[in-house]
Amino acid sequence: MPKNCLYLVSSSANREYVLDCVEALALPRGMILHFRYRFKYVDEKLRASLPSEGGTLPAALRNLPVVVVYLYQVQTIGVWKPGDTMGPGGPYLPLRCGRLINAFKDGEIAHFFFELTGYVKPKYRRRSTRVSLNEKIKFRVARGKAAPVSYAHFSHDLGFEGERASDEVAFQSIVDDAYLPGEWRTRSLGSAPLDVTYEVVFLRVAGLFQERTAGLAEVAPVLRIVRGNSFAEYELEADTTYHIKLVTHLSARIPAAIPGKGRAMLRLAFDPEYIKPIGPTSLRISSLYDLEYWSFVTKTSTTARSALSITCDYDPVVEPRDFVRSELLCPEVSLPISIVAAKGPTQRGKK
Repeated sequence: MPKNCLYLVSSSANREYVLDCVEALALPRGMILHFRYRFKYVDEKLRASLPSEGGTLPAALRNLPVVVVYLYQVQTIGVWKPGDTMGPGGPYLPLRCGRLINAFKDGEIAHFFFELTGYVKPKYRRRSTRVSLNEKIKFRVARGKAAPVSYAHFSHDLGFEGERASDEVAFQSIVDDAYLPGEWRTRSLGSAPLDVTYEVVFLRVAGLFQERTAGLAEVAPVLRIVRGNSFAEYELEADTTYHIKLVTHLSARIPAAIPGKGRAMLRLAFDPEYIKPIGPTSLRISSLYDLEYWSFVTKTSTTARSALSITCDYDPVVEPRDFVRSELLCPEVSLPISIVAAKGPTQRGKK
């Protein structure tokens, strides 16, 4: 029996939608994303199967595979439509995979919570996954070419997810080969024209690791569900050293084309009451690719909840020329954490 899949589309219609896709690429495995859509953008079969908040998710939707898709579109006469692509394949670009954790309707809004898993592999049966997606999946809310475009779409699973061991290669392939700068822009034609091109900072949190005598052990996020809210957090131990592995990979081919022109900087934000950094916890974006480990020690005498955030500091100056401008786009990554206080003496002989 063929497997099904949920395709969640985010588009170039505005900056926040583009940012959703960049964040989907940046977050580590196990973290939860929340996408929401108006009913008119959800395909009819999926819309009819959604329970109300707090209801039971139908068996057909439980742990359903998810694919995050970027759509390049252009607004003409007030209507957003898929735009002409800059390369072969079509306007829909698959990026990241996941599994559905929860979904429900709240009035006329559909909510989808899903756990991030692997990256979309470059090839599907020796063909580009982009080409395969555009050929095999018809993003319409109902049958027929005249039906409106669907942004939350229930269809058959094409098996796009790559293995964990190929995460880095798949991420680099998306940036190097699938990403076309001319498509990552917000274009609106007509009486109030707008053309914003985004200089995207592609980064990836490749994991959070606990330091042990035998080396580093990766920490997996723990799923939490509170009624209609689903999230994941890292459970950390007090008085313990941890390391965040951060990778950047940019599409620029020459240093002069780097987003922020070498002045943008990534940094780790945290609550100093619970986190003590060990060494640098910032990175200037001045190289086409980079890899760093940011290290810190946890500290608390009681169980505490907080977050580690990766933010980007940059000069937000834009270059206006009529309706045309360029903006730097960098994901704001938030990693919820809970720190459990040590019970009695720790391995380090502390209390």
